[in-house]
Amino acid sequence: MGGKGTAAAEPKEPQKFYQRVEKEGDALDLALTDITPNPFNDIRSMGDIDSLAESIKEDGLLQDIVVMHAAEFAKFWPQQAEGIETRFVIAFGERRWRASQKAGNTKITCVLKNTVVPKIRRVLLIENLQRVGYTPMEEARNFLRLNTEEGLSYREIAKELKIGPTHVSRRLQLVQLPPVLQQAIEDEELGVTAARNLVEDLETPEQMAQAWALVQTEGVKVKDAITAVVSGYLPDGRELEEAPAEDEHVDVPEQRTDTEETTTADSEAEETTTGAPTKTRAETEEEPEQKPVVTEQSPPKSPAVQKGRVVPAADRFARERNNAAADRTAACLHLVKSGFEPDGKQLGDLFARTVLSPIQQGPAKTKAHVWLREAGKEVLGVSDSDSYFQAVLSSGNDELIRLATFVTALAAGEIRAKDNRRQWDRTDAAHVEFLIQAANYQPETTWEREQLTKFNVAFTAEETADEAAV
Repeated sequence: MGGKGTAAAEPKEPQKFYQRVEKEGDALDLALTDITPNPFNDIRSMGDIDSLAESIKEDGLLQDIVVMHAAEFAKFWPQQAEGIETRFVIAFGERRWRASQKAGNTKITCVLKNTVVPKIRRVLLIENLQRVGYTPMEEARNFLRLNTEEGLSYREIAKELKIGPTHVSRRLQLVQLPPVLQQAIEDEELGVTAARNLVEDLETPEQMAQAWALVQTEGVKVKDAITAVVSGYLPDGRELEEAPAEDEHVDVPEQRTDTEETTTADSEAEETTTGAPTKTRAETEEEPEQKPVVTEQSPPKSPAVQKGRVVPAADRFARERNNAAADRTAACLHLVKSGFEPDGKQLGDLFARTVLSPIQQGPAKTKAHVWLREAGKEVLGVSDSDSYFQAVLSSGNDELIRLATFVTALAAGEIRAKDNRRQWDRTDAAHVEFLIQAANYQPETTWEREQLTKFNVAFTAEETADEAAV
């Protein structure tokens, strides 16, 4: 053993002379069955595969496809790689791969490019957006992916697609709609412009859904439905019933906006898309506790009780806020019916609150017109609110113009105070203080009393119905 000319104790492994390591940029001749289509590609971008298959039969494949190692793809995109059992994944050229199958080929020439793996989703999203005739909602969702998942700003998306950034921001507004309205756009029942109006003029999905329900049930236009939801009155003067609270929450990932300067139009569009503005410190911090300023001793605070159970504070406050709004509306209507004329200071303060505070003029005019009709003060017999106030302005009647202006300003203050989407501020407290002074209004709910106390507004304290039930 071990002598000259004898065999070795253990035979060596046979050398693999033809084994080759695949490198970046290599041209590979692969079996079609060893390649999987890219999960990020949209099959609708394929176009006419049959005609391409005929061309491949006649002239062969004129351009190689690009592939990635499935193992490399799985490192970056593990969720999308689930179920892929082949060694390669298509990066670019799925249409040529499918046409080669149709042409009866069994192999295809490919170029290996693993370097595209990290950016493949982004590249294919952009490519699909350029090729596929997406619906507005599909386009909006793809813009959202590029913005939130790929980190592209509106301007960067627009630059890649060679479109305007305003188009991107406006499309992204659509993802803020509740599902029922998104489906209405898909079904071509709701136009894109009308949908954007809902997003811009209403702040909660519940309100958007309520406005859309009015369009369907009452046959009103979207603009009139928005006005009705904000003002609480339908165009014909009927009071709008409070919409039941529904779970219409829309999960929209936080979107990335541009850090560079934008034009005014683009900035406004982007601001609308990213959602509600950030609250100020005054809105987010709790107000310091202040002593009640009342003419009589305030009753002790107690949890509201209904039929032997404690009502959750959030539900109680929502109910009380709605009740307070109804009481204030009655007080406002009383002022209009009684022919009350505010003095100079009251009128100046009222107009200042109306002009300097953000209001929605359309809903305010609608509510004011309803009040004037109910009070018998609408003397021109014009049914449409906008037309009525235009007629008032053109009449040259100073007394009529003064009354219409006063009632509209009063309505604007009440709409602002009634808005459950926002916290009260001093402007709302001043509106109620005016009603206390001018209409002998008495706040009946604990919630409203607490708000007035916070802003040092004096009121007559009487036991509320809620407190009497405790």
